[in-house]
Amino acid sequence: MQQFGIVLGQMIGMAVMMVVGYICVKSKVLGEAALDGICAFILKAGIPLLVFSNAVSGTTRADLIGSDAIIAMTLVMYALLIGLFTLLSHVLRLKRERGRMFRGCFAFGNAGFIGLPLILALFPGKGALYFALMSIVDQFLLWTYGVWTCKKVDDRQSIADERPAHGWLDRLAPLVSPALIAVVLAVTLILAGVTIPDVVLTPLKTLGSTASPLSMVYLGGLFAIRDWTGILRKYELYVGIVVKMLLVPVGFYALLTAVPPMLGLGAANPDMVHMMTLVSGLPTMSTMVMFAEREHNQPEYAIGMVLVTTVASLFTLTAVSFLVF
Repeated sequence: MQQFGIVLGQMIGMAVMMVVGYICVKSKVLGEAALDGICAFILKAGIPLLVFSNAVSGTTRADLIGSDAIIAMTLVMYALLIGLFTLLSHVLRLKRERGRMFRGCFAFGNAGFIGLPLILALFPGKGALYFALMSIVDQFLLWTYGVWTCKKVDDRQSIADERPAHGWLDRLAPLVSPALIAVVLAVTLILAGVTIPDVVLTPLKTLGSTASPLSMVYLGGLFAIRDWTGILRKYELYVGIVVKMLLVPVGFYALLTAVPPMLGLGAANPDMVHMMTLVSGLPTMSTMVMFAEREHNQPEYAIGMVLVTTVASLFTLTAVSFLVF
């Protein structure tokens, strides 16, 4: 119940910060340009610094090697989510771009904006390391499958066809994000046994810690400036929320606790299980909006998904934590 109390407190705090962001935009303290700048800082500096500084803080090579099971759990989670929502998009008869966007929006949870603050609050010891290892899989799939779900169906050209003069490095470039660079750098330093001096690590942690509240202010501000109400008329929104944010995390928790002993692997690490349970039920990743805007493909749909599922998560994550903790 102590962990449930932490989750409840975090979700209430996030709701308050979102309201502050909403008020700041409505009162013209912040404008759209300011929100764009906040988002750029969060994605390109805040979250990478937060992940890096917390992951390397006191983490040893033995800790890293002993945490590799989180990668397997992440692979299983994404296999289930992608398969399940691909099936649901066909069952719900969602056509063309709408069906693909539905898959991406519910496959990828907002781990950076919402998941990471929860993980660090619940697991201050190794939470950042678990998150860093999870991010290796998460970032690779986001910048490949996630980008694909946001492309228009009529655009059937491959990346190679669109950019025939470029080589493999150019094709791999979209996979390289600041967050992934931070994860790889942190893992490399831990494996090499390099210790970052506190005089350097402390300011990095301080800067990174601003990412969480700024994320909530940003999402609250989006409520005030975006036309997101159209998503409320989409029936798949409600199906997706129930399946992704309630049924999947409870089912995934049961899978992670029951299957390893059945296979003779022993009980899974409880902290890893609880963390991945929460990650599997996170609301839509805000990066999907950026992909949709870049592709000029239903950005309002993606924005609505992010905003409505974020509000729903204040209740669903609390309910899930009450059931599993």
